[in-house]
Amino acid sequence: MAGQTPEPTRPSGQHREESRQGGIQIEARDVNVAGDVAGRDVISTTNVGFSPQAVQRLIITVGAMVFVTAACFFSGGVVVGGVAIAALDRPVGSSHEAAASMQSKLEALQSLAPGTPFQLTFSEDEISSYFRFVAGPQIGVADGKVRLLDPGTLVVGGRVESLAGVPVAATFKVQDTPGRPLLLTGAALQLIQLRGTTFGWVVVPTAALQPLAGDVNHLLGNIRLTTVSDASHGEERGWTIEGVTG
Repeated sequence: MAGQTPEPTRPSGQHREESRQGGIQIEARDVNVAGDVAGRDVISTTNVGFSPQAVQRLIITVGAMVFVTAACFFSGGVVVGGVAIAALDRPVGSSHEAAASMQSKLEALQSLAPGTPFQLTFSEDEISSYFRFVAGPQIGVADGKVRLLDPGTLVVGGRVESLAGVPVAATFKVQDTPGRPLLLTGAALQLIQLRGTTFGWVVVPTAALQPLAGDVNHLLGNIRLTTVSDASHGEERGWTIEGVTG
């Protein structure tokens, strides 16, 4: 009809296709990805949340944590391959009565004249309660606990104030050294805290917990330990230690 402009025809084989995915309309046109141009529309992208660099750093950090933790446990570098870490989670009744009992035994030991042989028997409940309620707060350790492993080996745990309250685990072995009856053999910090799991513990040089080791030895006084034997009764663990006062 005169006065009407004919509608342009599309080339054969070129059809307009439309689809909707997730509420976004997509049209099949020329796409220039490098220039952020699709057809004739300019696309602007907004990143919400963490930047790609932050996500990359997070992945690297978590990966390093997993690697170090696995390396420590599987190599036995952290306190007997994680046995001591698991022992810290073992429930042990803590009470002020048990703490007072252990304190009375230590005071009797320290009252002996130098060079006097002694024998002392105590339970895991007594020594752990003493460290939690009496000794720990004196040396800046909160939520302290002690677990007896094999005779002659124990682990001490708690939150150390001088380390920003980070949970620590320190393993000790009895040694025949006057004034230093306990030798620090392993140290770990729990940098990621998850209940019911040993994940997050990372081995550190024993020097990091050497001040704690010095405080623990000081609490025992100037004694020399010569023998440690098992004094457990049923499920209640205990030790009998023998030695000489200094």
